[in-house]
Amino acid sequence: MSDLDKLYKKRMALFKKLYFYDNATYDPQLGVSLYDDSVLSGEDKAFMNEIGWKANEPVLLEHDALIDSIAELGRDERLSEARLIGEFVAAVDGRYRRGVNGPISLRYIRRLPTHAYRRARKLVSCGVCGYYEHLLTDCSNLSQIRESLWIGHAWASPIGVYADLTERLELPEVMPTSEDAVALRRLLEAVDRAADDEKPGALEKRLSAEKVLRGNAGTRRALLSVLAGIGVLPNIGLPIEPDRWIDHEAIVEAGMELDTTQGRSDLEMPYAGWRGRLGVDWNRAKELFGAYL
Repeated sequence: MSDLDKLYKKRMALFKKLYFYDNATYDPQLGVSLYDDSVLSGEDKAFMNEIGWKANEPVLLEHDALIDSIAELGRDERLSEARLIGEFVAAVDGRYRRGVNGPISLRYIRRLPTHAYRRARKLVSCGVCGYYEHLLTDCSNLSQIRESLWIGHAWASPIGVYADLTERLELPEVMPTSEDAVALRRLLEAVDRAADDEKPGALEKRLSAEKVLRGNAGTRRALLSVLAGIGVLPNIGLPIEPDRWIDHEAIVEAGMELDTTQGRSDLEMPYAGWRGRLGVDWNRAKELFGAYL
């Protein structure tokens, strides 16, 4: 087991002890749940100090300041396209799940326009970026968001991108291996073999049965959702154009009539709009992952 694997395993063990429902208390003044680190041993707390981890990091991030911060992060050379794409590749086979959000974060720092908060017509959020209106008064717990990123979940939202990139600045870059590249190719080829009428739920079951993707249902969906979010997995509702920002409101509304979203709040556009007959957009895949394909 490599040093990266050992450290990752130790980090996951720490998170399992700390981040669970019964260990959280809602703070009405902050508007966010906080986790009690008294459940941790002295050794656990020493490890937290070693990796620079805080049990809780509640922050109030006003919309305009958050958008400015994301733009500033995009100018940091440590958050290069090569790194954000490469660490996603390292996440595909489960070696470095922390990298899964890279392509989404890259899209935000490259394409998100400067804008003021504009409430969406049918959503309680900014129609441009998806910033939830309750965040104007309630804090976010960055530690909880980052914990989910380490597990391998994706965050296509301004607060998720901010939590991702501000921590990534403090982490060493992880380089994908040849085995990671093989796993990415295997995944895309498996998706491309789909029957014409296959939908996201059936795709996930098939990839699991074929042992193409490791991990649990949440981490498998995160990988596929990211690929859909950058247009590698096309959708029937709204084309994802690589050089153009698409407003959050437009993406959500495009999926409102899909049979894959009715009564299923966990399946969202653009991934909800993928169908087997669309397969993989190999041109887009090669634009982003050409070095690994």
